[in-house]
Amino acid sequence: MKTYGAIIFAVLIAVIGAFMMTLTSSPQMKGAAMLWIPAALQLIAGVWFGPKRGLLAGGLGAYTAGIIAYGGWGLVDIIMNLIAGGIANAWLPAVLFSLAKINPNFGAEAKDTKIAVIRISIVLLFVIGIGILPVFISNIRFVSYVIAILVLLLGTPLILWNIKINKTQFVVAILICIAISAISALIGSYGVVIGGNTWKGALLGTGLGWFLGDTVSCFLGLYMLAYFTDRARRMGLCSL
Repeated sequence: MKTYGAIIFAVLIAVIGAFMMTLTSSPQMKGAAMLWIPAALQLIAGVWFGPKRGLLAGGLGAYTAGIIAYGGWGLVDIIMNLIAGGIANAWLPAVLFSLAKINPNFGAEAKDTKIAVIRISIVLLFVIGIGILPVFISNIRFVSYVIAILVLLLGTPLILWNIKINKTQFVVAILICIAISAISALIGSYGVVIGGNTWKGALLGTGLGWFLGDTVSCFLGLYMLAYFTDRARRMGLCSL
């Protein structure tokens, strides 16, 4: 079941990732998506399916997204998508959650999962809608990015408002999200440097936005873990 789940997640990451790369790609480098919603799925894939399957789902999904979005096959794309997506966004959370002995549902007894699905869908549709606006109005790219970040950062906690969680474990999970997003952003920035840019330009032009976009998307992944991990366990998708 975990293998099938990893395949499904890889496909979802590829499809959603290609969409986000097309809409929110950094002006400095194709494929460096400034709002990487699949980070939530990569986090979940690593935690649910384990380091190996998570790495494959996260890395191959992101690499395929780059191929679909802009034909990215080369070394830079391997670094930014396959390595950053697989190792940082998926493999690392699997390892760190296990080492920290974090219960992926954070001790929550989640109810009304259908309502949670609706709430998550509303948040995602709104963020994607905001992300589409620069396609039609070119001078609001930065504004739309900031709004999307704020919606994910401030709006997604509403998903958890009616369940109790282990706050200590949740805070540790947040720190893990920040750490893996920083590592992913550094790997992505290295890809930008390999592509011909300076480290300063890569970090300020791509790395900072990459880090913020991954971090808030990972937060969404945490809320999804709290709600859906118990169901994933019953289906045989998660053993952590």
